[in-house]
Amino acid sequence: MISFNVLLRLHTGLDELFLAHQRALLRLDLDRATTLLQAYETGLLAHIRDEEELMLPLYRDRAQAPTGGAVEIFLREHDKLRHYLGLFKAALQNLATAKDLERGVLFLIDSQYLFKRLLVHHDNRERKILYPLLDQVTTEAERNGLFIRFELPAPAAASAQGFHAGEFQAS
Repeated sequence: MISFNVLLRLHTGLDELFLAHQRALLRLDLDRATTLLQAYETGLLAHIRDEEELMLPLYRDRAQAPTGGAVEIFLREHDKLRHYLGLFKAALQNLATAKDLERGVLFLIDSQYLFKRLLVHHDNRERKILYPLLDQVTTEAERNGLFIRFELPAPAAASAQGFHAGEFQAS
């Protein structure tokens, strides 16, 4: 039986991609750090679109949201995540001309701490509220239909994450 909890594997893969981005920063490999951040952004934004366009409307219509589980909270967190990504991309561009590259990289990594904390809270909210409630208020056929419509990560990012489209198919 397919469950929304399978999306937690996507979360883990995205976390690994962000870690690879930060490792590239530590090595002062700005080209690789930029490429990895772009791949991460593509995957995260695709996942956010799936949630906002497919999952959250269903959740709003069918689930009784508990305290801390209102749709508006998920949407605000998504907006914050998008905002942080914009800041990180701008900071990466600025590093190309930084007088003190190491200081700039350390500043960027430090600034990413709040983003990562937000991701942990968001992931927990999805793990404990959104996904279990969606599993309760949807049928297996509905879940299969939704999973087919999800925007999956690009093949390169997917293989790096150990994530394959076939995993969404119910066996």
